[in-house]
Amino acid sequence: MNAFELISTSQGLNLNSLFEKQMDIVKRETRFTSKRPANEIISKIEEAAGPLGFGVKKNNFKLKLQGEKTGRKGHLSVATEIFEVAPSLYMVEVRKSGGDTLEFHNFYKNLSTGLKDIVWKSADESRKEADDGAAAAAGAGAVPSR
Repeated sequence: MNAFELISTSQGLNLNSLFEKQMDIVKRETRFTSKRPANEIISKIEEAAGPLGFGVKKNNFKLKLQGEKTGRKGHLSVATEIFEVAPSLYMVEVRKSGGDTLEFHNFYKNLSTGLKDIVWKSADESRKEADDGAAAAAGAGAVPSR
């Protein structure tokens, strides 16, 4: 058990709400955690953003992603910053800095698909996803009653 997991077990010190990824309520920014090194996180963000039509400018642990297409409110701009929370645990903040919020939601949904192998999930999150997946699979096989 690492320090983050230990702190999270304490009711008064639970930091999960800082890092929860709630796609439905992403407004102008969101966060995720990763146990991968910062340079690998940066490379993965660049790799995922390129095919989505975004240019990337790097400055240390900060990235500026600029959409090449003009949207409803101009070009979508996204700022990302990587923070070292603990040794080998990083928090990545992804924030809309310009453009349309709905376009940001769509961008983040597509970006997160390309980053899923570097996003760290706690044991509780992994268990919840497994439970949700099992429930969905059980529901899919059910025969509707008449």
